[in-house]
Amino acid sequence: MTSRIRTHHRGFTLVELLVVITIIGILASLALVGINIARIRVLNTAMKVEIDQIAQALEIYKDNHGAYPPDGNTTVASSVIASTATTRVTNFNRHMNKMFPQRNASADTPNAAAMANLGAQTNIVNPSPTSGTPYMIEDIDPSEMFVICLMGFSPNVEQPLTGTGERTPLFNFDQTRLVDPDGDGWWSYKAKYAEAEIVYFNAKTYELTGSTPTVASFTSSLASGVARPYGSATSAGAFQWAKPKGFQLITAGLDDSFGTYGAVGEVKIYSSGLGGSVSSGTTLTPINYGVDDFDNIVSFGQSSTLDADTDL
Repeated sequence: MTSRIRTHHRGFTLVELLVVITIIGILASLALVGINIARIRVLNTAMKVEIDQIAQALEIYKDNHGAYPPDGNTTVASSVIASTATTRVTNFNRHMNKMFPQRNASADTPNAAAMANLGAQTNIVNPSPTSGTPYMIEDIDPSEMFVICLMGFSPNVEQPLTGTGERTPLFNFDQTRLVDPDGDGWWSYKAKYAEAEIVYFNAKTYELTGSTPTVASFTSSLASGVARPYGSATSAGAFQWAKPKGFQLITAGLDDSFGTYGAVGEVKIYSSGLGGSVSSGTTLTPINYGVDDFDNIVSFGQSSTLDADTDL
């Protein structure tokens, strides 16, 4: 009689199954964290690339016209012009008249009906503003000035702003991200993958010196916090502006917060993020980055965000 050896296969116990499930859950969560980190890097890089493209367009603008656009900020004025909305009109007209010597400033002053029609035809301005007094030059702010300038100008040399005719844009704005949160008829431009607008500061008006040193500021309508140009420190600890000649483009990043400031003379320091890295050279008040600053994206940054450029 042949005997058979019967083998017995023991199944997993409940405890073993629970351990396996727990391990799988941990591995899955780690994978999700890694995927999310990679996704954030991709989005930040895409926003930085676009900021750099706009910066390149502004360089072409300067090559074509001899100067960068004014920034439209009224927080800081030159030593000659009072810090009021009149600053915008004076600086804008001065800039336009220099570029277009044949310009007729009176004829080139925006008319609401004509500008709405121009916006409907070309979308260089919002054709349906909500303000009762739209298209006022005095309302063009640091989130709008670079947009209207890079949209291109009319071939009508007497009316380059308001005239008709085909314009040659220096940057192709994504039409779906042109927004007018203040309803004044002038477009702002939202960053990719974020709600915050892109803000432009011209180096000529980063700072107002005097008895009350003041830094140019822009309070966003779409994001929280305040945008200001960034300072930096030399190797010897002396203050200088980040991009002291030219301009700064800034957007709030994925958290849609530019960061906060207290006094009008406070300035944050790129790339250290530490106010204490400045020991001389300014009457402004250098301060540290706040938590909302780290994912801000700037045109002068080496990496995609301020966080990636600092050791903090």
